[in-house]
Amino acid sequence: MPAHPKPEKKPKGKKRKKKTQRQIVTRDLDKLVREIVFFRDPLAVPLSYQITDAYEYAVKHSGIDHPGHIISRAKVAVRWDLYNVHKQDANDNLLHNYHPEVYTQWFIGQFGLPQYERMVNDSRVITKYSMDDLETLYVELVEIQKWQEATGKKAYFSQRDIINGEWRNK
Repeated sequence: MPAHPKPEKKPKGKKRKKKTQRQIVTRDLDKLVREIVFFRDPLAVPLSYQITDAYEYAVKHSGIDHPGHIISRAKVAVRWDLYNVHKQDANDNLLHNYHPEVYTQWFIGQFGLPQYERMVNDSRVITKYSMDDLETLYVELVEIQKWQEATGKKAYFSQRDIINGEWRNK
């Protein structure tokens, strides 16, 4: 009996996992907050790192701006809090992962300890927003972006105030 060659396997294309609606809205929220923050903050947060009493380490800035978060983006309860996000140079954004106290000291000096404590307390709440909440947040952030561009005022609102629409009263 003659040997038959094995049939050739057809190459399979990579299966692309479709993005869920939640992932799409989350990405859009991140992008919108970035636009609001970059309009609000003309300059990146000025950070310098004091390694010892005598030596201050100034970061070589790359000129690439990132939206930096005081409290991690993983904390969904403050991920889109406009107090939590600031324009940062890419190198500072990386370095404050290793020296978070510098960014925290800057924030407390700028906005005060009560605002920092409010943000920390908000971040400790375990949150999973419904799609309606995420869409409401998006609509409110679009309104904040329009308000900021029209008035020229700086948008600093907590995420809770944004979702509830209370930012309009402040």
